[in-house]
Amino acid sequence: MKYFKKNIGNHGAYAKYYLQERSEEVDPQRKFPTMVICPGGAFMMTSFREDEAVTLRFLDEGFNVVVVHYATDGADKYLGKSSAQLPKKPASLFPNSLVEVAQAVSYLKEHATDWGVNENYICVGGFSAGANIAAQLGVYWQEEWLEKLVGKPKKLYRPTHLMLGYGAYDLSDKGNSRYTKMPEIMSYARHALFGTVDPAEEQLDKVNPIKHISTFTPPTFLWQTVKDEIINVQGTIDFEQALFNKNVPFEAHIFNEGGHGLSLADLRTGNDQKQVNFQVSKWFNLFIEWLAPQKSQRATFFSAD
Repeated sequence: MKYFKKNIGNHGAYAKYYLQERSEEVDPQRKFPTMVICPGGAFMMTSFREDEAVTLRFLDEGFNVVVVHYATDGADKYLGKSSAQLPKKPASLFPNSLVEVAQAVSYLKEHATDWGVNENYICVGGFSAGANIAAQLGVYWQEEWLEKLVGKPKKLYRPTHLMLGYGAYDLSDKGNSRYTKMPEIMSYARHALFGTVDPAEEQLDKVNPIKHISTFTPPTFLWQTVKDEIINVQGTIDFEQALFNKNVPFEAHIFNEGGHGLSLADLRTGNDQKQVNFQVSKWFNLFIEWLAPQKSQRATFFSAD
């Protein structure tokens, strides 16, 4: 395996690249699928719990993995602070994170031939806030304004599939929201994206990918729990309805038990039983099986063609 870290953009973002290596013993022409991971963290940080352990699961399935640590200011700059104490110009202002993920994907595809990248499987996924950013790429990749900001042809960062875990999509309502059960966290998230806890509705609509789903949106896999104590499952339900309305292929799994931020839902990514749920942990295998081109076999991504 090859590994390296690359700085992305001008705001402190970086991406970690884990690349499978071809072998003369196995298949010197093998091409590998790629999973691009956007960890969550309410746009204030990127979570370790949705980074290395998740990476190892995908590496074990024969994927390349790119983990994008989009620029943030750190949770310590937000939690417990008054609005006057929050960062004046957050590193995470929209669309910085979107552009950073697009640039990280572009770098991968620019080296697709040398690295044996299967360009039919450039999957972009994320958790919580990271799911929002991954979904932004899914709904905006075809836009001219994004191409200008990225500075690369849009074909280089077009995702082929999305994987969205317990995504935070609608950040608009400060209280009594059908989308969030912790409005104080959402106020910090809004500031991280717009530099104010009270942005205009038009601004909030820009970071709600549900409102921008179109026929350009790639096939999408979604999952969440009903008892998520931070993000209401209604957002995932509305997301899948919007995909259905646009005839975009999707699969959604809504598990009854389990809280927010479960990641792999076992003790590799948790420190107590609240972060362990055997049923929810099946999301990973369900995703791999949904993605596989042949449903009768598991490892059917690989091709020497």
